[in-house]
Amino acid sequence: MALFLVYAIKKYNKNRLSNKVYKQTQEIIMKELSKLTQAVRLALIAGAISVPAIASAADTKAVEVTRVNLVQQEESDGLEEESLEEEVEKITITGSRIRRSEFSSASPVQIINGDVSRELGFFNATDMLQSTSQAAGSQIDNSFGGFVLDNGPGATTVGFRGLGANRTLVLLNGKRMVAAGVGGAPVAADLSLVPSVMIERVENLFDGASTVYGSDAIAGVSNIIFKKDVEGFEFETGYSKPSGSGAEEATISGMYGKTFDNGYFSIGAEYYNQEAQSMGENPFTSGCDEFIYETRDGTRLNENRSTGPLAEGFGNCDIFPLTNRVYFADTLWGSLYRTPGSSNTGIPNYSETTVPAGWVDFHPDWYAGDSNGDGIDDIGFVDGDGDGFRDVSFRDPFYAYSLSDYAKSGDLTNKTERASIILNGDYNFQDENDTVFYYEGLYAQRNSDSFGTGYQLFPTISAENPFNPCGVNAGTLCGGGLVDWGPSSAQPIVNIRGDRDRAEVEVSQYRAVAGITGNISALDDIGGGNWYYDAYATYAKSSGKNVRQGVHSERLSHSLTTTVLNDDGSITCGNGSDGCVPVNFFADNIYQLGGGTFTPAEAEYLFVDRVTNTYIEQAVLNAYVGGDFYTLPWNEEVVAGIIGAEFRKDKISTDANDVATQGLLQSWFVDKGAEGNRDIKEVFAEVDLPLVRGQEFAEELTFTVAGRLTKETFFDTHSTYSLKGIYRPVEWFTLRGTKGTSFRAPDLRERFILGTSGFNTVSDPCVVPELARTSIDENDINSGEVYDPSGDEREQYTLDSCTANGVDPLALGIGEGDADFLPNYSVEIETSGSEELDPETSLSKTFGIVVEQPFSEDFELTFSVTRFDIEITNSIAKPTYGYVINQCYNNREQPDGQSGFCDKVTRDSDGSIDLITPGFINVGFESSKGFDYNIYYQQDFLLGDENLAVALDVSATKMTEQSFDILGDIDDNVGEVTTPEWRGNARLSFEYSDFTFNWYTQFIGGGEFDDEFKSEYSSDYDACSGLMENGEAVECRPVEYTENYFNHRASLNWTVDNYSVTVGVNNVFDREPELVDANDGPFNFRNIPLGVGYDFQGRTVYMNFAMKL
Repeated sequence: MALFLVYAIKKYNKNRLSNKVYKQTQEIIMKELSKLTQAVRLALIAGAISVPAIASAADTKAVEVTRVNLVQQEESDGLEEESLEEEVEKITITGSRIRRSEFSSASPVQIINGDVSRELGFFNATDMLQSTSQAAGSQIDNSFGGFVLDNGPGATTVGFRGLGANRTLVLLNGKRMVAAGVGGAPVAADLSLVPSVMIERVENLFDGASTVYGSDAIAGVSNIIFKKDVEGFEFETGYSKPSGSGAEEATISGMYGKTFDNGYFSIGAEYYNQEAQSMGENPFTSGCDEFIYETRDGTRLNENRSTGPLAEGFGNCDIFPLTNRVYFADTLWGSLYRTPGSSNTGIPNYSETTVPAGWVDFHPDWYAGDSNGDGIDDIGFVDGDGDGFRDVSFRDPFYAYSLSDYAKSGDLTNKTERASIILNGDYNFQDENDTVFYYEGLYAQRNSDSFGTGYQLFPTISAENPFNPCGVNAGTLCGGGLVDWGPSSAQPIVNIRGDRDRAEVEVSQYRAVAGITGNISALDDIGGGNWYYDAYATYAKSSGKNVRQGVHSERLSHSLTTTVLNDDGSITCGNGSDGCVPVNFFADNIYQLGGGTFTPAEAEYLFVDRVTNTYIEQAVLNAYVGGDFYTLPWNEEVVAGIIGAEFRKDKISTDANDVATQGLLQSWFVDKGAEGNRDIKEVFAEVDLPLVRGQEFAEELTFTVAGRLTKETFFDTHSTYSLKGIYRPVEWFTLRGTKGTSFRAPDLRERFILGTSGFNTVSDPCVVPELARTSIDENDINSGEVYDPSGDEREQYTLDSCTANGVDPLALGIGEGDADFLPNYSVEIETSGSEELDPETSLSKTFGIVVEQPFSEDFELTFSVTRFDIEITNSIAKPTYGYVINQCYNNREQPDGQSGFCDKVTRDSDGSIDLITPGFINVGFESSKGFDYNIYYQQDFLLGDENLAVALDVSATKMTEQSFDILGDIDDNVGEVTTPEWRGNARLSFEYSDFTFNWYTQFIGGGEFDDEFKSEYSSDYDACSGLMENGEAVECRPVEYTENYFNHRASLNWTVDNYSVTVGVNNVFDREPELVDANDGPFNFRNIPLGVGYDFQGRTVYMNFAMKL
């Protein structure tokens, strides 16, 4: 339910009141506004006011107007003075449904002011929420647009305490927001659908709250509250421009509202647009994935010293993925690179780069060379043109795809457009029960089309294919004049423009809320009276459509396997009537800088759209009754409480074409969608116990007790409880604490997903290791390999487990053609849901103190600290594919290969792993522990004839533990890059006359891998290979850590009458994000760790304009 910080006034026609009545009305207004000061202090006690949202006694933007009824008694002669009756509504706090006469909560609550956030340049809900210090762990924002996510491209989420987005409940106006996204089964609310300018405030509850709100509120609750009670027209627009090209943000919104004698109505519309920004347009990502290493003394090394000898020397870029190459399986070559018009292999247009060092004497164009610049020959390279360098340079963007301008034209930030409409209102029947009918409506749609480069095709083309230059029809000896193994299959490794590089994403959501609330005068004689009720129904539906173009795998296979050379010299495929088009993967158009293209006929035949439509529906019926149960005999304080029930129905369905469900898009994952529904039935109760008030050394002692029973379709009744307490020995010192259980029902993905797959590189312990292979005859280049047990370090139980599962661990991977492979290769990983899962359960505890300086009324100074402790048991997890493999084959406890995990591994006819199906299981334990700190200072100074208001608000979170134990895999994430020990922010504001200046600083602590995962120093890394110092080899290791990071914002606001203008700068000092090594560092893009909170855009200027009419 919404948090009402202040009691206010039911709008009434002032002109109808006498002067005396109007004066009395003004006195009430001042009286209620004075309560705001107390409310703000109590907000700090509750957890408190966050940096982007400082509320002060003069800042009425942070409050929501409810009503104080002004009732006029009119006499028939019109001469009697009117009398004034004051009726003050009670407030409802996020984290409780009990209506209270004052703002008081033991739970840590943070209030983010929408207007102030926009003054600071936070133009959307994602930025508002992810900027909080409690948003720990990887946060999904727009920088993840090129990655496959649970909610799909363009979606953004928030997760508190490092526990993930699916454990943070998001509410809109106090009611659950349904998940939305594309593909598979979205698991969390999509913040990119929230109309941002219409946000009045956000209330974050950092405490387990399942007793109040039900499932998912393990880490906390984020309650987004829209503007209400708008009177007349309100218009607001904002614009931001980064220092690079692209990524400009623009927002425009308008609202209209009118208050009547018996209610109000408001409607608003908003349009948001963020332009796309390519990697090349961004100042921080326009380069490449760099080598970033350091020596023992901290010297940074950036060269890739493994690519010599090259005429241009060493570079600092990672050269992979390499493109425009072909692997011919049955030859002595590795990958051969497309060199139009030349060859050093005898295969037209294809050249080799290196050969084993021991082979240099076999061919006159093969030379011993120095790869790392130390003057020692350590490789064999091919120098067909005799210039002393490799014939193929891996620094050439023609081969190093990511260095090409076309690759850099891919989106860093996707273009996002959102249109939203909201309406809300209520109607007071003005009966004896003050019955009010209220309603809300929301429709939002976003389009997040994306353009991403880098997808490769690597089809296998048989020797019988007439286009194969080493095929049966080629007439070419592909052994370089040394060997003749006959025709060979080929595997081009190329990038094709138009293949999977564009995605169309459209996500929409609508929801309707209707409810009725009022007093229950018939129960006034029961207990302490003041009985009330609230009953509402919500219905929400989200839909997500995703379209991605790519190559139809079956058509490609059909073309490649049926293409033949006819007697008349023509080349055809298929049966002549099936529309088959011969595809030539060896034509010049395939091998182009930045990616090749198919011919128009090939493209028309091969390209197909993969289409998925995902629908999620949620219906909620909620009703509760509250009132004063009784009065405590020793202090006359009222024991208030509520009791209620809720019914919720969740449904997910998918409408996808066969390209998606059957995995017919070449080198893309299968998405069978999700189908299912569930019912959740709950009863809940909450009681407030004000045990002591106004006593010496006990100004307040209050406990709140709550409980909930939950029954889901697929699990038995589950109970949760909470106990919260506030003890205030004196007015200026408060102790508070909470303890309670929460739970998370399996989300729709974990429950109902039918099967979603992707590809990952696995290490197969049953394949003969490379060190356990030796040539049959080292002097014969044509000889094959055999098993050498002296190089095999595998355990006997591993070998036994492989044998028990039908593969020969002494021979697997040693063979010819497709039967020749190493332990590491790509495997499809498929994930399916389960109706057997139980809910996650958690125990949450908080304890805190608040100290308000009592010595002077000239200034406010408040300090608060809260200890939080969350432990999750029965955690739902998906075992990693590596864990599944190890449990089957490297399991010391079950050395016979009979582990249940072996059923999750499927092998192909050649013995290689074809599919792994980990699934979801209840196995884990997770925890999050630490401290929240807040300091608030406010003081007024007289400067000239005007008042200068100075305020400082500092908020920080120290994580002491964020650990997990998933199937015996134990780790504590605190101190790592995405979960630094410290996060914090501070806002300093100066308000003078009509102007407000804000300075905002965000702090993110440094992070690093745990000691056992840190890379060791070595001279074998490419960055320091061949370097010597004082006669010894220089040792280095990749940079896998980040330093402390600061980002600063500044803004100036001018407000006069009904107009407001703000100009500001984000990233004032153009601070570059922290950088790590591209390959061995934490999860990153262009060396920048993702999801940490670093600014990707550089210095950004922005403005905001608002007016009321």
